[in-house]
Amino acid sequence: MIVSSYHFLLGPLVAAVALGLIVLMCRWVFSTSSRDQRVAQQRARAQAAGDYGLLVPVAVVRTQEDADLLREVLRAAGIRGTVAASAGGGLAVLVFAADAARASSLVSR
Repeated sequence: MIVSSYHFLLGPLVAAVALGLIVLMCRWVFSTSSRDQRVAQQRARAQAAGDYGLLVPVAVVRTQEDADLLREVLRAAGIRGTVAASAGGGLAVLVFAADAARASSLVSR
């Protein structure tokens, strides 16, 4: 019989197929492309709506250099800030809501 003479190949063949299926399932489960796209879409929607979470925009500037300069002014005053793309174009300088009034007065000078 041909089947009985090759029975020793059956075990490794089943193991290889099972391992291949496990690898394919892991690639599907742990893939980041769909997750990255979903996160990018959520960020785009939030920025389009002007929603920055706990942060409040205090100024919108055109260049990265201007944004960095404003951040340095705020940092010198002890206010933490960051820069994000603005919904209307340009870059928004963002601070926490508790520091917004003080930051706005520093930025408007």
